[in-house]
Amino acid sequence: MAEEEKKEVKTPVEKPVETKEEAPAETPAETPAETAEAEPEAQEGEALVPEEGIPAEETSKNKYAERLARAFPDREFKSDEDYDKGMEEYLDELEGYKERGTMANQKLIALFESEPQVGDVVRDMINGATFREALARHMSPEDLTAVEGDPDFEGWNKNKATREESLNKRKAKQEEYAKNLEFSQQAIEEFAKENDMDDESAGKFLARFDSMLADINSGKISKDVLMTIKKAWDYDNDITTAREQGELAGKNKNIVAQKEAAKPKGDGLPKIGGSPVAPQANKPEPNYIDGLLERTSKRRAL
Repeated sequence: MAEEEKKEVKTPVEKPVETKEEAPAETPAETPAETAEAEPEAQEGEALVPEEGIPAEETSKNKYAERLARAFPDREFKSDEDYDKGMEEYLDELEGYKERGTMANQKLIALFESEPQVGDVVRDMINGATFREALARHMSPEDLTAVEGDPDFEGWNKNKATREESLNKRKAKQEEYAKNLEFSQQAIEEFAKENDMDDESAGKFLARFDSMLADINSGKISKDVLMTIKKAWDYDNDITTAREQGELAGKNKNIVAQKEAAKPKGDGLPKIGGSPVAPQANKPEPNYIDGLLERTSKRRAL
């Protein structure tokens, strides 16, 4: 016992408790969706902030820009007001087209229901048949001819007369055109011959003339065309004026000659102070007026 008492009583030493410092909890990274939700959406009419790498024009482009550009290729859209106005016009046009299409379909449906053969003819033509082929399949000539007593007899006769008149006018116009071509061909040949034109020269002249006519018929009149017409007009006027002046000059010349011939040549007696004998060489030949004067003098003398 004494020995046991002598033993030192050892008190157990408490080991320090290791404490681990907890790291602060990491905040989870924001996902792109959460980021997009966090960003305020642009209100209508406000310009969006351009994203990095994207031009501001593309980010602020109206969502109907491409459609309106196709619908109105000649129009320029600069503002939202322009786009709104263009969209209203576009919708109005579509609605009007739809309304007209609906009305046309209703009329066609009513027509096909009242005249089933018409629908059959149209259906065959859609499938590639010609009008006469389709008509021969579904209708006979007797069906197309109205007889007296039919409700459409009067209208049928009226339309038939109108068609025949139009056909006769077209035929007469074609005949006149053929005659004009023949006349023009003869005139061209005579013109080329009178102006010493070979085939090449005549071809160049006619090509220029044809080009000028084509421009005039299409409503295009240039200064070159006007100058060509003016030269031709002036030439005709100058020829007419020269002819008139020549005729007038000829008339004046005849009048002067008649006046000179009508002047009295004297009574045959020598002038006082003059030579008693007139030289025979200078005696003028007697004319009609001289004879009249001479006969008149003789009658007075008697």
